[in-house]
Amino acid sequence: MSTCAEDHLPLHPLEFRILLAVLDGPSYGLRIVEEIEARERSVGTLYPANLYRRIRSLLSDGLLAESSPPEGADTRRTYVLLTPLGREVAVAETARLRDLVAEAERYEVLDGS
Repeated sequence: MSTCAEDHLPLHPLEFRILLAVLDGPSYGLRIVEEIEARERSVGTLYPANLYRRIRSLLSDGLLAESSPPEGADTRRTYVLLTPLGREVAVAETARLRDLVAEAERYEVLDGS
C-alpha cells in the first residue's frame, strides 16, 4: 500500500465519488449511494456489489478506514471514514481532473469545434 497520493491516480470514477461522499464525516453504504445520487443524477444505477467492492478496495489501499458509528447511529451498519491519505488522493484527483478539463477547453471541445 503506497502512501504517495499520486500512486493511487487515476481513480475509478466511482471510487472518487465515494471519497467525495465521505468528506464530511463517517458514512455507510446506503447513505453513500444517496449522497452520490443527490450530487449527480447521471451516475446511473449504483449496484451494491460494485459499491462494496470499491469500498473494500479503498479500505485495502488505506484511503478509507472503518469507523465506529456516530452517537445514536445504527450499530449494525459498517461505517467508513476518509483517512488523511484518502483526503490527499481526493485533492490530487481533483487537480488531475481540473487539468484534464483545462486541456479540453484549450481544444474548444465544449464549443462543438
